[in-house]
Order: sequence, then structure tokens, then C-alpha cells
Amino acid sequence: MTINITDVINLNTASKQINTCIEDILFDALQGSYQLFSLSSEEQTIQILPCKKEWIEEEGIFIDSYNKRDARIVEIELGQVLKLNNTAIKGLIVNKSFPVVELFREFAPELGDSEYEYWKTSKELFEYDEWEDGKPKYNLIGLDSIFLLKSDMNIGDKLPNKTSAEAPSKTSLKVIGLLVYHLAKSPKYASGSSPNKSQIKELLLDLAQELCINQYGLSKVDERLLTEAIK
Repeated sequence: MTINITDVINLNTASKQINTCIEDILFDALQGSYQLFSLSSEEQTIQILPCKKEWIEEEGIFIDSYNKRDARIVEIELGQVLKLNNTAIKGLIVNKSFPVVELFREFAPELGDSEYEYWKTSKELFEYDEWEDGKPKYNLIGLDSIFLLKSDMNIGDKLPNKTSAEAPSKTSLKVIGLLVYHLAKSPKYASGSSPNKSQIKELLLDLAQELCINQYGLSKVDERLLTEAIK
């Protein structure tokens, strides 16, 4: 499926609309829950080649052995929507940026049973005049230039107004509060006459593990949420 500019929304804007912090979106994207993109800032012609590591005994180093015969030429248009791979997403999580070259690798096919293991651009392999400090010089893509696929947001074409958005939130807190007090009927989940929030949080994590649910969001549950629900 071709993704157009109108199909994506800036990550900062998206995080506010779905009331989720950017860090959580990045971790969820790493798990495959979201698709992230960036937009090309210029027209480019990129050559990418299949490579593998080869040990040079005399030098005591690894080098990139490449196959020119199976090289691919990729034409990038201005404003083209380019998908982020996992390496790019990890770069955003750790460093808040990643080199633009990671966007080009997504155009390469899977190497499958080939003896080659990964793809590199010609600039990375032998265009030494464009290197800096012994490495290929590529622009960095920051969080401000990242976009989320609108259809991943599941909010439809129009956001609910403030009144309709608040009602489900309060109702959800009521539901959580009632369940918390039900659990507190057991001494294990009670602290005096009040629910034991720490024990209830541990129960949530155990249930997630039992049901094979990703614990990432649950492990970051703020006990203030349970406190608000109890109120």
C-alpha cells in the first residue's frame, strides 16, 4: 500500500490527540503496534548493495564484502513518505535521532537465503570524499520530523469534543475503583481498610504474563491512577 503525506500525522500532534507520551509510542512502534515515518527533504538517487562481514586475517579487522551485481537503485522524491525500521526507532529512543540512511534500507528486499546479510549504500561503502571523521556523513532525523500513520490512531476523522472525551474517562475510573474495592475484600489486596495498590499492581503484571500480554504499559502504571479510581 502506498502511503501519502495526507495519511500521516506529526508524532508530537498525534501523542497529544491520543493522550500518550512519545516514549510510549516509540516503544509500541518497536513492538509493531504503530508504523512510523519521515518525509524526504529532497530528491535523491540512492544505490544500495547487499553486504556481509568478512574477516581480514592480515589486518585483524572485519570489512564489508559487497555484491555490485545485485545493487539496487532507489529514486527518492521530495516529500516522499519513508518508513522507519527498528534501528531508526531504537535511535529515537536512545539518542532522540537517527541517520537518514536508515530510511533507505527499507527499500531493499529481504536477503533470505542469500550469503549476504545486510544492505549498505554506496556512500557508506566507498564514497570516502563524503565521509567525516572516518564515517559516512548523513543528516540526522529528530523526533520533530517523525510522523505516525493516522489509521493506527483509531480516532476516526474527527476527535470527540471535550465533554464526550471526559465522560468515558470518569466512567473508566469508576469501573477500576469498583474492581479495586472488590479485590480488597481479600486480605492479600487490602492495607487496613483500604485497597493495597502495590499488591494490585503486581496482580496486573502477573495476569499480563499469564495471558501473554505485553507488560510494557502495565509496568509503568502510575499508582496515582489507582488512587484516583479509589476516590
